[in-house]
Amino acid sequence: MNDYRSDVKDTLDNLLLGMPGVKVGKMFGYPAYKINGKVFAFVGGGGVSIKLPAARVGTLIETEAAMGPFEPASGRVWKEWVSIDHANVADYAQHEALFTESIAFVNPA
Repeated sequence: MNDYRSDVKDTLDNLLLGMPGVKVGKMFGYPAYKINGKVFAFVGGGGVSIKLPAARVGTLIETEAAMGPFEPASGRVWKEWVSIDHANVADYAQHEALFTESIAFVNPA
């Protein structure tokens, strides 16, 4: 199994699995969260990565200290993904609105 923080996964399970239609899956071997079969977030390394529009990702990276680009391989940045890394697992709950925004992005009505 790939490396990830189980405390982050447990926190996100509690936060996300109560949302309508959200299910657990895998992405690159990491725990992932899906809506209608589409991944909108996954736990990996020290935190979580969330899929959002590229412009929104750019703004978050510029304005939020805990957020950075998602770089699955050195020098390869995915523009529609932002990585969030908090030392305190409870801090992930403050991003509930971002998860909801991501769900709407990957699964437009």
